[in-house]
Amino acid sequence: RKERDFKMKRKLLLLTTSVCAIGLLAGCSSKGTYSEYLTLGEYKNLDLKVIKTEITDDMIDDEIETLLEDNATYTPITDRAAEEGDIVNIDYTGTIDGAEFDGGSMEDFDLEIGSGYLMEDLESALVGTKAGETKEVKVVFSDDYDEELAGKEAVFTVKINSLSTENIPEYNDEFVASISDYATTAEYEEYLKNELYTSTEADNRQTAGTEALSLVAENSTFNGYPQELYDSCKEEYDAMNQMYAEMFGIDVADMEMDEEDTKAIIEEMVNEKMLCTTIAEKEKIKVSDEEYKQYLEDNYEIYGYASAEEYEESETKEAIMDSILTEKVQEFLVENANVTEVSEDEYYDSEDEDWEDEDLEDEIPDDTDTEDVSE
Repeated sequence: RKERDFKMKRKLLLLTTSVCAIGLLAGCSSKGTYSEYLTLGEYKNLDLKVIKTEITDDMIDDEIETLLEDNATYTPITDRAAEEGDIVNIDYTGTIDGAEFDGGSMEDFDLEIGSGYLMEDLESALVGTKAGETKEVKVVFSDDYDEELAGKEAVFTVKINSLSTENIPEYNDEFVASISDYATTAEYEEYLKNELYTSTEADNRQTAGTEALSLVAENSTFNGYPQELYDSCKEEYDAMNQMYAEMFGIDVADMEMDEEDTKAIIEEMVNEKMLCTTIAEKEKIKVSDEEYKQYLEDNYEIYGYASAEEYEESETKEAIMDSILTEKVQEFLVENANVTEVSEDEYYDSEDEDWEDEDLEDEIPDDTDTEDVSE
C-alpha cells in the first residue's frame, strides 16, 4: 500500500509514481492548438472515484517514529566487535567471477546489522567484525532475485570503517519542545494531524486529477502529434530519469526500457499535454504571474533547489507555467466530475482488479471465447 508522508518526502515520492504525473509533463511545449491532431472527447461529468482523506493513528505514529529516527544520536563503539543492531559504516565491492557488477558496490554506507536492508548472509557475516577490518563474504543470490543475478555466487569485500550504537530519543514534552514550536506531545500531534490531512488531501486530488485526464484520453481520438512536442517531452522524460537515478543512487541505464515501451510512454505524455492545452483553451484556464511566483516558492525545495530564484534560473518559465497549467486543468476535471468518495483500500483494490482484467484480456487469444477459457 501507498505509504503516507508529508511535505518534501511525500512529494518526492509522488514524482516517482507515474511517468504521466505533472513533473514529467513540465517542459513540454504548449504553443498553439492541436485541433489537427486531436478530437477532444467528453471531459465534464466524468464518473470519478476519489480517495476519501482519512488520517489514522498509525499514520501519526509513523511520523513520530520517523521524527525520532531523524533526531537519533550515535555513540562510537571502540571496545568490542559488532553485534546485531549496531550501526556499521562500510565500503563494499561485489564481484562475480572476479568482475564487479552493477549495483554491487558502495562507499560510506551506514547499515544497521539485522535490518534486512542488504542480503541476510552479508549482514550476518558482519557480526564479530571490528572497525578497520576488511572481510570477504561469499553469498549466493536467490533464484527470485534480479534476473541477471539470480542463482549466482558473488564475493563481497567489505571494509568496516566504524561501528556505533543508535540512541533514539524519548518521545515526550521536553523532546517536542526542543525540535518544534509546540510545548506538548498533544499539541505536536494535532499539528501533525493537520499537516497530514492537508498533504494527503492534495495527494488524493492529484491522483484523481491524473485519473481524470486518463479518462479524457480514453474518450478522445488522436491523429499523430507535432514532432517538436514529442522531442520536447522526450527530453523531459530523459531528464526525469536522470533525476530519479541520482535520487536513488543508481545508474540511469538501469532505468531504461526497450525502445517500443519508451516511445509509448512519451506518446502518452504528448497526448496528455495536447489534452491539457486544448481543455485550457476551451475553458479559458490561464496561469497568472502571481500563481507562477507562488508555485516557485511552494516547490523549490521539492525539486532540490536552495531558493525560488535558483529554481527559476534552472528551468524555463514556459516549463514551470506548463506544470501549473496541468495542475489547474486536472483540478478543473475533478471539480466538474461525478465524484464518488471511496477508501484508500477500495480505490487500490479496484485498481488491482482493473490490472488483472487487462492481463487476462492480454492472455486470451482474439478468436477464443472467454466462457470456454473459464471452463
